[in-house]
Amino acid sequence: MISGKGMGILVVAGLLAVPKAVPAQTEEAARIFSQNSPGAVTLIVYGEDKQELAKGTAFAVAEDVVAASYHLVGRAFDAEVVTAKGKKIKIEGIVTVSKPTDITFLKLKGKVQALALGGPEGLVQGARIFAIGANETGQLMSSEGTIRKFLDLAPDQKFLEVSLAIPDSFTGGPVFDLNGKVVGMVQVMGKGLRCVLPSNLFQNLPRAGKIISLKDSAREDYFSSLEGAYLAGRLAAMMDDLAAARAHLETAIKLDPSLIVAHSLLADVYSAQRDYNAAVTAYNKVIELDANRVDALHRLGSLYLKMQRFNDAIGPLERAVALDPNRKEAYNDLGTAREETKDFAQAAEAYEKYIRLKPENPWSGYLRLGLCRMETNELDAAVSALEEAQKLQPNDVKTNFKLAEAYARSRRMDEAEETYKALSGINPEGATTYYGKIITMYDEAGKYDKAIEAARKIIEFNPGNELAFFNLGIMFLKLQRYDEAVGAFKDALALKPGYASALYNIGYSYSLAKKYKEAVEGFQKYVEFMPEDPVGWLNIGVAHMMIKNFEAALEPLRKSIELKPDNAVAHYNLAIVYLNLKDTYSATEVYKTLLGLNPELAGKLKKLLR
Repeated sequence: MISGKGMGILVVAGLLAVPKAVPAQTEEAARIFSQNSPGAVTLIVYGEDKQELAKGTAFAVAEDVVAASYHLVGRAFDAEVVTAKGKKIKIEGIVTVSKPTDITFLKLKGKVQALALGGPEGLVQGARIFAIGANETGQLMSSEGTIRKFLDLAPDQKFLEVSLAIPDSFTGGPVFDLNGKVVGMVQVMGKGLRCVLPSNLFQNLPRAGKIISLKDSAREDYFSSLEGAYLAGRLAAMMDDLAAARAHLETAIKLDPSLIVAHSLLADVYSAQRDYNAAVTAYNKVIELDANRVDALHRLGSLYLKMQRFNDAIGPLERAVALDPNRKEAYNDLGTAREETKDFAQAAEAYEKYIRLKPENPWSGYLRLGLCRMETNELDAAVSALEEAQKLQPNDVKTNFKLAEAYARSRRMDEAEETYKALSGINPEGATTYYGKIITMYDEAGKYDKAIEAARKIIEFNPGNELAFFNLGIMFLKLQRYDEAVGAFKDALALKPGYASALYNIGYSYSLAKKYKEAVEGFQKYVEFMPEDPVGWLNIGVAHMMIKNFEAALEPLRKSIELKPDNAVAHYNLAIVYLNLKDTYSATEVYKTLLGLNPELAGKLKKLLR
């Protein structure tokens, strides 16, 4: 709902629709209609050529004065009213006009029953209300509804949503409380723009004075005037009729460019319509007119956030909190802008101020604060903030995930593991990811036994996950439990034949276990799938060398060099093979090449050549 400051108007708005049939009346509605219909009249407005311009409703505030919607008679050359009994009475002229509220009193050339006016005291949520007005044919009828809710715009400005099913021609009609007192007037200002104005806006208007005949009045299209455009635009904005609000408010600011409330409301309308560039211009105009208007500064900053113009957002948001240090949501937005520009220290400061102001739900503030503290590597502070966020949203996946991550980075691994495991219960679909994080954490800490527990848990969750078996093998490998490592890698291969990494690590495990014959077999299977990997061929050659099978080592080493000519280690090992085969010439030729690749290895080889 869009709000703004301006003229003090209590407005009651209704969800109004043209009835398809006359509904059954309650006893109270029938009583109020019977007692008050003599004071309600159908109002018919005529143009210069006596053509009918509009039809609405009016009601008597004195026996010869009726209240009506000013916009209905603003362009009139003549008008008349028709009573409930069908009697026609001419309008003598205008007694008074209140343009800011779209109300006029009209003098009659005859008399009708004056209605009793009440105050707005009975306008409370849930209260029953009754309206009398003309239908499309001019016949008077009644409608009953209730006050649904209050939408406060300012201390002296209220909007009340009601349920009244009435046609456009009810405009100007009286609204009654249960006591039969007039407590308001129906206003229909356009398609979908229907409201009820309370009696306190017109009960003190003068009922006597100089009368201006309609033909001598300064005729105008009320909604093209400043007062009409401003009122209609403001009401449309209140009722989220964005198209009408935009049209009327644009008219208003053309007529009075200094009308700051209209600019402010129009900016809100543009923003709601996602016309963000127009909204930026409008908010800047408000700030130009009043540099200390906090709401405009805040909304401009928030709008820049929506537009992902984060650097632009910082200025107005900082000015907003400087002017109003208690504006908590502005601190939250400022934190977002700072965070998005990677100024995590300043973002954290803004989030802390937001939290200190005790927002209704500080969870997001604690979460963002924790994330910023992680970015600045203030891990204890990050943990504290994320623990507070977790208290508020114990089952939120992101909060728990980031808390576990903060625990892990703080080396509080037991708490990290506990949190990751709890996450697998909160979000079972992510269990593999969470236990994977446990593996990584313990792997980096060198606690491979703990990592193995997590890897086995993943296999328990998903026995068809080859990566889980592979990770299990890696942990066994790091613990020098080579046979178990080979078993895990073979399990991975069973699930994914040709799994190159598993094949490689089978050969590697055998090498570390000094089972070089098996290592040769393992690496040979690897290069069947990865023939372009020079490391695989190098490892085959080295494994042959370790069992003194130098002839067999020659070709894999040459293949490794062919694939990667600058591999100094392969050249060195090839030279060693040549020496063991008593081929000093070839070893010397390799030495010459090795000089340009790795002088240190070349120096070692030179000593062996002597």
